[in-house]
Amino acid sequence: MKKRQYSRWLVLGIFLLAACMRSPFTSLPSVINQIAASFHQPATNLGILTTVPLICFGLCSTIVPTISRRWGNEVTLGVALLIMVIGSFLRIFNFVTLIFGTILVGIAITFLNVLLPAVITENIPQKIGLLTGMYNVSLAIFSAIGAYVITPVTQATNWQTAIIGFTLLIGVTFIVWLPNLRFNHRHSGPTPAATQTRIWTNPRAWLLLMYFGLQSFAFYIIVAWLPSIAMAAGLSNATASLVASAFQLLSLPAAFLIPTITPRFKNRVPLVIMAATLLLIGLILLLWPLKSLAYFIFISFLLGTGTSATFGIVITLFGLKSHSPEETSRLSGMVQSVGYILAALGPVIAGNIKATTGNWQASLWMTIIVVVIMIAFGALSERHQYIN
Repeated sequence: MKKRQYSRWLVLGIFLLAACMRSPFTSLPSVINQIAASFHQPATNLGILTTVPLICFGLCSTIVPTISRRWGNEVTLGVALLIMVIGSFLRIFNFVTLIFGTILVGIAITFLNVLLPAVITENIPQKIGLLTGMYNVSLAIFSAIGAYVITPVTQATNWQTAIIGFTLLIGVTFIVWLPNLRFNHRHSGPTPAATQTRIWTNPRAWLLLMYFGLQSFAFYIIVAWLPSIAMAAGLSNATASLVASAFQLLSLPAAFLIPTITPRFKNRVPLVIMAATLLLIGLILLLWPLKSLAYFIFISFLLGTGTSATFGIVITLFGLKSHSPEETSRLSGMVQSVGYILAALGPVIAGNIKATTGNWQASLWMTIIVVVIMIAFGALSERHQYIN
């Protein structure tokens, strides 16, 4: 009988790692006014709490494969979780530690973003789609829970209590991940410089990068501004928060299903088009907003399903289009480095356009155009089975 090459805690660990990948920072916009008031800062100064992690994703993604090559994937993820615990806890004390802690959280999540696809490919390559679907579901579930729970928790106690809750989640994940350190995968031997730079000069990798980057650009515009668009249509603050939570929650079926079925398709272009079409329909409906919760819930379903399906496709492709776990991590790091820089620009550009025009129409049209271009890159990336 073949000896198990990974810990029995690996699958649960992957599920909890995904739970920590977004909720610690995407939940904060709902209580941004309370955080600003407690530190005597204007709320506009705290928009960086969402953009800083994205910038960290962009700036740090390319160094992750080098560090994991030296330390091993499982150990690197363990260290990242420890840093995230520290960074998350630091956020409750004062404005300076809030910013510094957010930077640490962003850097730590970068390692999770890049290495999770490689860990799945390394340990259970025959179930890439299933495990990617599972962690995609976990990411969506905990993002939805965080977006919904943080407001009532803050109202009942304070926002610091909510942050401590996120910190405890990260701490539990660290404890669950510890058994995986015994099965640490380290790639021995030097990596030639040509191997490191080849990924950046590979046109096929750049097609995947643009597909991911434009998807992230649109996704974070929706995350940042969907509640504001709902309130501009006449919905209350509390109802707009429900819309934001529904956007995450209603994405769950696609979050699991799409990564699971993606490996079964030889031609994945129809999946690319289908996912993007749902996103486009949702964005077009936002051009004619109605003061109706049911209307916005339906839009949330379209937007959530479209963005989650697209994300599920591209994350699964990291493993499917590479020949080894190390190549998976390098492709993942390269794609996410530039991709998340684009993502960080999305909410800023959309917000500035709205401030200039006085409504959301131009911002939505820009996002629609971005999604159409995204479809083209996604389709082109499917012309070849592998990047090399």
